[in-house]
Amino acid sequence: MTTGPSAGSARLPALGRQAAQQVARELTKATAVGRTGDLHVSGDPGGRLRVVHGRVLTVSTVGAPGLAELLARPGRKVPGAAERRALEVMAALDAAFAIASGWIDGCFWTTEIDLDSTNLDRAAPAPQLCGVEADRLTAETERRLRALANSRVSPHRNRLARTERGESLLRDCTAGQRREILLQVDGRHRCRDIAFALGRGLYPVTVEVSRLLAERALVVPPGSNGLAAALVPSSLPRSALPRRHRGASGINELYPPRGR
Repeated sequence: MTTGPSAGSARLPALGRQAAQQVARELTKATAVGRTGDLHVSGDPGGRLRVVHGRVLTVSTVGAPGLAELLARPGRKVPGAAERRALEVMAALDAAFAIASGWIDGCFWTTEIDLDSTNLDRAAPAPQLCGVEADRLTAETERRLRALANSRVSPHRNRLARTERGESLLRDCTAGQRREILLQVDGRHRCRDIAFALGRGLYPVTVEVSRLLAERALVVPPGSNGLAAALVPSSLPRSALPRRHRGASGINELYPPRGR
């Protein structure tokens, strides 16, 4: 994340830049007072968080596929109510990651929002709303940034190319997300391009790309729109790359264990 000088927060170290901290503080205050409005985050890719009664209802950004793109993924069946709800949460968390892993310049509120378009009532109690709790959104975004601290790849900036090992892996790779990603790598595509092309979340795509980079199956070519950039300040302790596990599509990222 590139925003400005470090703010040195012990509370949100992975969101430890001034502009990113401002976004986190605004969400915290919105929760405390039950605020309703749109929190606009300027930057690249930037985005918008729709907050209703202090709860983050949706997060939108050009930096990651939204709910419509996730639903339109080839092969996906029409979801039931529970699966759609899970996809809505996944899209919101993924969009927050996309915003936080980019460049943040600042944020501001607008209060004139169309609640009728989302079938909401200003008088409705907060527990009846869908969406994500603001503190959970912030904590999960920090967790994802920390999980990728070792990857040294920006999902927005770095273009990717296959190595000889990657070509060999592609020939031998069975069907699945890894093969889909390898097929999309052409020296021009970035993680976010691949995520849109596949209709998959930006975070799970970036996780798999980070593994392929660690295996030397992929490389960031010289001059490919800048050197690889860390997602978090380099002074932070870095954790190992996320382990491969079931649910690589990203659905298991929805509800990580509370003690994690």
